[in-house]
Amino acid sequence: MNKLIRMLVVSAVAAILPQVASAGFFNVPKQSLDLPLAGKVNTKGYTLGPTGFYVLCTTMPSACKVQRARNVGTAAGDIKLTVDALSLIDRVNRDINGSMRPQAEAGGADVWKIGGSSGDCEDYALTKRAALLRKGFPSSSLLMTSVITRRSESHAVLMVRTDRGDFVLDNLSPLVKPWSATGYRFISMQSPDNPRMWVRL
Repeated sequence: MNKLIRMLVVSAVAAILPQVASAGFFNVPKQSLDLPLAGKVNTKGYTLGPTGFYVLCTTMPSACKVQRARNVGTAAGDIKLTVDALSLIDRVNRDINGSMRPQAEAGGADVWKIGGSSGDCEDYALTKRAALLRKGFPSSSLLMTSVITRRSESHAVLMVRTDRGDFVLDNLSPLVKPWSATGYRFISMQSPDNPRMWVRL
């Protein structure tokens, strides 16, 4: 490889690294210029959500109501992704992952709950959603999402919809990632327009 080609390769890698870092793979960016772009997952019309979700909405209606944005910037219902907003999202993901321990439900039950010291993937995601709602995020930007992992296992994550795309908070990772960087197959999620409805992905 001659010197000119080597210089071009090094320059290309140097240009890409800040984008990878800002996508949550290394750390949260220090400047808004480095904020990641994730793109939005496509929706394909309404579908039924998980059974546990509807039980939760019945027993705890406040968990499924519309909440408007408070003290955070939005654009068409999506969070405006700033360094501060991404730092908060990252902190909530790490704090809740660290404060809960994984515990599968016994007997094949599908009970969704918020909070506690342990739980399954839905409980982690719901607890993160509740924490961000308390911080003033609108319900339209915090969407419970069903996926299939690389091991072909059903899994739930929290999708945070921003003006720079959709990002995933996952109990299986300390990193906030663009949805397309998770390696998951996306099945369905809460509707951004109505937190009691679900849409196909």
